[in-house]
Formats: sequence, C-alpha cells, structure tokens
Amino acid sequence: MSIKLIATDLDGTLLNSSHRPPEEFFAWVERHPEIRTVIASGRQYQTLTDMFGKLGDRMTYCADNGGFIFHDGKKLYSNPIDKEDLENAVRFMGNIPDTRLVLSGARTSYIKRDTEHELGAIPLYFSSLTEVEDLNKVIDEDEIVKVSIYDHNHDAADLINHLPDLGGHIQNVLSEESWIDIQNTSTSKGTALKFLQEEYDISPEECLCFGDYLNDCTMMESCHFSVAMANAHPKLKEIANYQTTTNDEQGVVSMLSLLTE
Repeated sequence: MSIKLIATDLDGTLLNSSHRPPEEFFAWVERHPEIRTVIASGRQYQTLTDMFGKLGDRMTYCADNGGFIFHDGKKLYSNPIDKEDLENAVRFMGNIPDTRLVLSGARTSYIKRDTEHELGAIPLYFSSLTEVEDLNKVIDEDEIVKVSIYDHNHDAADLINHLPDLGGHIQNVLSEESWIDIQNTSTSKGTALKFLQEEYDISPEECLCFGDYLNDCTMMESCHFSVAMANAHPKLKEIANYQTTTNDEQGVVSMLSLLTE
C-alpha cells in the first residue's frame, strides 16, 4: 500500500474524550516525512495550530469543515459565504432559544456579546473568539466561511430538523451532538481534500482518512482508504471501508501503524 496523504478528523476521532491528541500521533508524523498529514476538522485554524503547531510545516490544516486550507501559515484555499446569506443566517438563526451563534473568519471567530449566558464549551472549539455587539458588522470585515449553532441542550440532531431554509446553495450539517454548521453547499472536507489532491498531484488511491461523524462523509468518499472509528455514527460506518477502535483507544494511531509501518 502506497499512502502519500492521510487526513484525520479531530473530535471523536484523533482526540480522546478529554479532547487531547495522543503523543504517539506526533511521533508518527515525525517518522513519516514522506506522507502529507492533514488535520480535517470543523474547528478553526487558530485552534488547530495551537494543538499541532510544534510540528511546523509538516502539517496541513483543513479548517472549518473545508472552508479554509492553510499550510505553513499561508492560506491556500477558502470558500466564503455570500454576504446576503450571512445576513439571513444571523437574522433567522441568531435568536433560537438555548443556542449561541458563532461566525468563523480567517482572522478569528465572532460571537455576540451576551451578559446573561455563559460561553460554556464554546471556547474549547474556538481558541480565538471575539465577542462583538453586532454580528452583522463583522460580515464586511473578515472572510466568513462558516456559521455554527451551538446547542446548549446537546440535541442538535433534533434542532437541525427545525431550522429555516436559507436556500439550495446553503447547507446545514450536523457536526456533533451540540453543533450544527451552516456553509455553502460547495464547502466540505471532501472538496478540500480534492483540492489538495490536485495541488500536490496525489490520487484518491494514495489517500487514507479517519472520521466519526456525518461531516466526515464527503472526506470518506474522496479517499480510497477510509476508516471509521468504532464510536462513529452508523451512517459513516456504512460509507467507510475499514473500521478501527475508539478514539479513547487511539484507533487512529493503531491503524496508521498497521497500514504504514
């Protein structure tokens, strides 16, 4: 098996239940300079570099579910949401009870200041987060690729069925039990991986990916070798052609060692 690129999701996949990556993964990356390593996550770029920055230019970051691709501090790709769609998202999604709205930009992410409600777990996913009085005012100031709804009740799977329709070119994607991501329909981890495959002349047959949730489906379809975690969503397991142990059992590292060493 000749693998030239591996891509892995984070939460529920590479990270354990304490949201930490295994040290063995860093060691694996160092041992394999011939393989391009991609972190493909719904998290923002700044959070990813905080976590893996010590690996330097060894890493490529497919952030915000493929809304941005960064390598060695440079933005290689972005798919920003149209201004009118952003304004509609803020208008129709910004006042849903027991939720908070986060806009993901190239420079930082933005959340409306709210003195009555705590941020809760939101900073765990957005290490660079700016509180503002009006989300509409930042739309012209940054390149926004994703609008995220955080459900304090952790029932995003139900909430997504009741969201207003923003049009056929905008999609609502369930990314975790507490998160719904709103992006262009042309934005996905799969689209971002196809960009990297073309950019670096790597075929799908030379790519291996890992995931656990529904926002990983397009990534699975873009790689010949796709691996679902034992804790993955049942629909993702149907798409993947391999399965490994859970994220708490270091399933990614175990499979990497099996397939590449």
